Order: sequence, then structure tokens, then C-alpha cells
Amino acid sequence: MPLKLSYQATAIDNNKTLGNFLKDQNLSKKAVIALKHRGGKICVNETKRTTRHLISAADVVTVTFADESVSNTLLPVKMEIEILYEDDFLLVVDKKAGLPVIPTGSHDIGLANGLLTYYQNTGLKSTIHFINRLDKDTSGLLIIAKYRHIHHLMTAEQGLITRKYYALVSGILKDSFRIDQPIYRPSPTSVIRVVHPKGQKAITNIKVLQHFADKTLLSCTLETGRTHQIRVHLNHIGYPISQDPLYGNGTPTDHQLLHSYFLEFKHPISGENLTFSTMIPERFGIG
Repeated sequence: MPLKLSYQATAIDNNKTLGNFLKDQNLSKKAVIALKHRGGKICVNETKRTTRHLISAADVVTVTFADESVSNTLLPVKMEIEILYEDDFLLVVDKKAGLPVIPTGSHDIGLANGLLTYYQNTGLKSTIHFINRLDKDTSGLLIIAKYRHIHHLMTAEQGLITRKYYALVSGILKDSFRIDQPIYRPSPTSVIRVVHPKGQKAITNIKVLQHFADKTLLSCTLETGRTHQIRVHLNHIGYPISQDPLYGNGTPTDHQLLHSYFLEFKHPISGENLTFSTMIPERFGIG
């Protein structure tokens, strides 16, 4: 079923063009063009109208989006997916360590393949839109928008999503602190990132949770979302994440002990504040 949204006009919308009204509802110009040319429709009081139509107070505007084209390069794969939340617009899932979010040249199966199977089984004709991303070897919470427009709304609010991670690091950290250090990619082909003045602004807030013999459990809250941000920051201060194959003492078959355990965000349609959290994974070995 395609995405269908309704909006109630008010007195301040009187004599406003339908195009400007839709802009006020955060429909992108690209989305409006797609509605005109790809099978969607815009109705005012159940009558199809163009974007030049003038609306009146109390009009009901209904937007029906066209079905999205699914990539023909993404193959459906049956897999077990732990779904924590689902409604008509969003999914929140708990990704396992070792599973890429999307397939790559070196890993031809990712979570996206499993989600495509799930979409097909539930009759959803849409592209898969990840709101946040996790490294292959990082486990935890991911938000998936079921439609392009929902992805657009969520991306506009990206800075308002609270993201917290458990990290088990080598060494004993005693104080909580804030890391504000730019992260840089040394070359276009480099997988590893470094702290460097030429990099993009990156801020991670670190809270010490528990000490062990030679390790510290941390809660890391992101203010920005750079690639490998927590891994790079912790390695930079001399406390790499345990089993990290890129920045620590891990081997290529290890999964760094990093887990996205907490998400909080405003629902893009209802406006409801949603909060999700998970426990420390057993793979941390500290339960």
C-alpha cells in the first residue's frame, strides 16, 4: 500500500497555493515533482488538484505517494530480524554484530537483503531507507523509514535523535568527559579515519559506567555522526575499543565491543516521543 497522508488547512492557509501549503508541511520539491510524474496524486476535499490551486481554511489536503522502485541489484534473503517496533511508517530493529547494514563488495549479504524479504512478505512496495547506520561489527538499534518522504522528515530531524552506545575499552578510565576532535579521511580509498585539524567536526560524550580488571565499560553519546566516530575518538585518547580490528587489538574475524543500546526521537508523523533501549550484549562477556 502506498504512503497516504492527510493535512488539515487552517485560517492562516486561506488563499495559499497548494504548492506552498505542501512546502509548509515539509514536502520537498523533489517529492512534489514525483507526485506529478510518477503516479501519485494530491487531492483537496477528495478532488484531485494541481499545485496552483488556492486552498481555503478547513480544506483537507490528501497526498498519495506513488509506489517506490525497489533496486533490482538488491536480492531478497530470508533472515531472522529482531524487530523492536513497527508502525505504518517506521521500523526499529536490533542488528547483530557481523552483519553489514547494506551489502558491499566484500560482504554480499546485509541487513537490507533481509528487510527486502520482509517487505515482500508484508506487501510493502518501497525502497529501504536507513535513518542511522552501524558498522558491520557494531550491534544495536537501527531506525528504518518505510518510505522516502518519511526518510526526508527524519533526516531533517537527524540532530534531534539521541544515540547512545555501550563500549568496552582496554584500560581504566576514571572520569567522564567530552571529546571534541575533528575526524578526517586521509585518502578517498582509506577505510581508517583519524583525528586531524582538516577533518569534520565530531563530538562524543563519554560516561564511565563500570570498571573491570583491565577494562572500562562506557556509555558514549553522539552529538555528531561521523564514520567510525566513537572508535576513532577512543583510540585517539589511548583507550581503543576491545576487539576492534581497525583501531585496537582485534583480529579481522573479531567484532569490536560496541553496541548501540539507546535511541530517542520524535515520530515524524504523530510527533510522539519514542524511546528504545537494550541490554548489554552477552558478547561483551561482562553480564
